[in-house]
Parts: sequence; structure tokens; C-alpha cells
Amino acid sequence: MAPTYLTKDPVLVPNTGYVFTAPEGTPKPVLPLDIRNLRTLRESVGTSWASIGNTSLENGITHDTEGDDPEVLGTWQRPSLRTTNPPKVYSLTLALADFTIETYKLYYGGGSLATDGSFIIPSVPAATTKALLIVAVDGDRHVVEYYERVSLLGSDGIEYDPAALTEMPVKATILGGTEGMGQISPVMWGSAVEINPPALATITPATAAPGTQVQLTGANLHAPVTVWFGVYEGTNVITTPTGTQVTVTVPTPVETGDLPVQVKVETNFGESTEKPFTIDQP
Repeated sequence: MAPTYLTKDPVLVPNTGYVFTAPEGTPKPVLPLDIRNLRTLRESVGTSWASIGNTSLENGITHDTEGDDPEVLGTWQRPSLRTTNPPKVYSLTLALADFTIETYKLYYGGGSLATDGSFIIPSVPAATTKALLIVAVDGDRHVVEYYERVSLLGSDGIEYDPAALTEMPVKATILGGTEGMGQISPVMWGSAVEINPPALATITPATAAPGTQVQLTGANLHAPVTVWFGVYEGTNVITTPTGTQVTVTVPTPVETGDLPVQVKVETNFGESTEKPFTIDQP
């Protein structure tokens, strides 16, 4: 299934998130991902990507930018002639919550194992370079961040707090790849979501004055729904649970006199074909 991006309400509340690493240069998985659960997601991203484990719920994932601000340059005659484009360094901070050998290596920059299985902290840390994949999930929708090359190393210290989960903050400095610094998707539906674009069948009546309620029939007319009368948005939209009917109030256009328009319905799954309608005005 090709990705279907949300055209309405493209907002995200990341109730769940997953972080994966892979050898640097590993290609991005094919989108959209199957986000129903961790098992389907693992299968969707492929065996090259390994889960980084639990990350902080409280602190989440933070994005940082370092570098100078743009500077305005000008002349006597034109004080704001142009602005500079100073380089920027982008990074993310991950608060790792799993105390495993793999997370120790990311935080401490390498390391090895003692004979009893303990982790030996290296004398000289060396950042680990990997590919990074972040999947932020909100129900049936998700956003995917992909970085072909990042440099991973511990940033702030570790605090043992009896009232909180202990975390290891790891900074992922984005090194860039073959196509820009990285990639981030718009909000999209998961691959398991059935995509049904709206279909508009009839408009009753086909001519009505502004402020009049008209009824639309069709299929897949599920909320949230926007009804367009040409460039004007209908108001007081009411849908039915079956998704077969919509009641909407005809908007008041700027133009005077009878105005022929094309009516279409827009939902999160796309737009319907258009039907002719006339806004009847004195």
C-alpha cells in the first residue's frame, strides 16, 4: 500500500514510540509501517534494524540545533540586502532506560565484557556510528524519522533516583547521508489501515441559497469531513455513523448573483470527485 498522508487533522500525540538502530548506511524501510504492535513493527522494519529498547516516557526524545543565527548584511542604501546561512549541527537526545550491554556501549562509547559478564567501561570513549530510525505512534497514525548516519555517545550523567526510572542520556549527532541530513515523514496511516477515499453520489437540492442546509449522499463520508463549495467551505457539517450521508450549510460567497460551483468532500483519506451545484443568491 502506498503511504496515505493525512490531509485533515495531521496532528500527532505520540502515545507510543520505538527507536531502532542499524549499521550505518542501512536503507530506510518501506513506508508505511505496520504499527499494530511491536511484533508487526519489527517485521515491517526488517531484520537489519534492532530495537534500542525502552526509552524515557517522561523526557521523550528531544531535538537540538547548534550553530550561529543568520546575520543580516546590508549597505547604506539597502540595510537588509541579504542574510547569511551559517552551518547548523542537528542532534537528538535519547533517554535510554534498558540497562543492557548494548545500551552501555552506546552511552560509554564502546567497552568490553569482564569474565563475570560485567561491562568494562572504556578508558577512552569512542562514539558509535549507526543508522537511526524513530517511529512515533498515535493510534493508527505514525511519523517516521530516518537518519542514515548518526554519532551516538552519552551526554549527561546518570542519576539513581528512588522515585524515577534510571535513564542513560545518549546524544545522537546527525552526520548526514547520501540525501540530506535525514528524512521525516508527514503523519501517515499504518499499513494495516483500510484506506477508503470518500465518494460523493448526490446533492439535494442541487440549487440552494446561502444558509440553507443540503444533504449529500455517498460512501465513506466519515468524520472529520470538510465540504467544499468551490473555494468556500460549508459549515455545520453533520455526518452519520454509516458514513453514507452528510448534512451541511451552504456558505455565503463574496460574489453576488447565482454562482455555479463544484462541490467535493474531503476526509483524512482523500477527496471525492466533484458534483455541480449552484449557490442561489438574489
